[in-house]
Amino acid sequence: MVGGAMVEILLFFLGASLILYIVLGGADYGAGILELLPAGRLRDEQRSVINKAMGPVWEANHMWLILMVVILFMGFPPVFLTLMVHLHIPMVALLVGIVLRGSAFTFRHYDAIQSEPSQTWYSRIFGFSSLWTAIWIGVIAGGLERGLIDPQQRTFWGLYIAPWFGVFPLAVAAFTVAIFVFLAAVFLIGESSNQDLKRRFATLGLIANVAVVVMGGVVFLVADQQGLPLLATFIASPGSLTAMVLATALFFLVWRYAHSSRAIVVRLCAAAQIGLILVGWIIASSGEIIRTAQGPINFYASAAPEATLWQLTLALCVGSLLIFPSLIFLFRTFKGHLG
Repeated sequence: MVGGAMVEILLFFLGASLILYIVLGGADYGAGILELLPAGRLRDEQRSVINKAMGPVWEANHMWLILMVVILFMGFPPVFLTLMVHLHIPMVALLVGIVLRGSAFTFRHYDAIQSEPSQTWYSRIFGFSSLWTAIWIGVIAGGLERGLIDPQQRTFWGLYIAPWFGVFPLAVAAFTVAIFVFLAAVFLIGESSNQDLKRRFATLGLIANVAVVVMGGVVFLVADQQGLPLLATFIASPGSLTAMVLATALFFLVWRYAHSSRAIVVRLCAAAQIGLILVGWIIASSGEIIRTAQGPINFYASAAPEATLWQLTLALCVGSLLIFPSLIFLFRTFKGHLG
């Protein structure tokens, strides 16, 4: 019973870290993707707004990814092992994108020369690596649901390619890109004082919001065609169904406030909408993060020894007393002007 309670605490921290990383870190990736879109005379000001918006917080947002890795490595070794072995290629691709993106963003700020050619190259690398990383996040998520991970395979393709290569992971990747662009555009509305740029972000946010709905439907459709009971699982779970209904309701609030002066309202609605989509997926998974050819991997069955769970749970609870107040202070300091 004690071990089960600690597993649930760890799952809470894992789920919260995932939601915060997708919402906050995803908005940062989306900002890079936005820079790939034509902006005309607003290009330089858009770049400046993105630099100002991301500068104080983008490194802090990666903390959630690190936290997820630590929880899986210490608390659920079989889950971590399966991810890192059979999804090794997309994981490496993801890390390459994160490093390139962070390096380009930093050099864009602190390059002593600050010439236009160098700034152009930094921005291109920042934009394309943001898109690259978002795609691989979606591919990894899609690979978890397919049930093609099979440790008994003896070919390179079967062990390292087949689990993530296919139409369904690509559909999830497109869905992920739409989510990130939507979050970035909505979050950036309140970061600029230029009304033309505000309208641009609002319009892009609404277009991306429609893309989120459309691509979500495509994910369900592709899953059904490939024999994955994703939609049936969502419908059969009252919690998941409720989350999806609430996320749909927030769709209308986003459209209602996107072009208004109340940037904080549309920002909260957008974050809640994506958060509810993730909550629906987490509830539908019922503690089974990976589906393999031999059956799903359950968190409870793959948990570390109780002594390890105790240490990890204690570290997370104590760390939360330091981390969350610090983050609140950080966001109040640099984002408290938004309204």
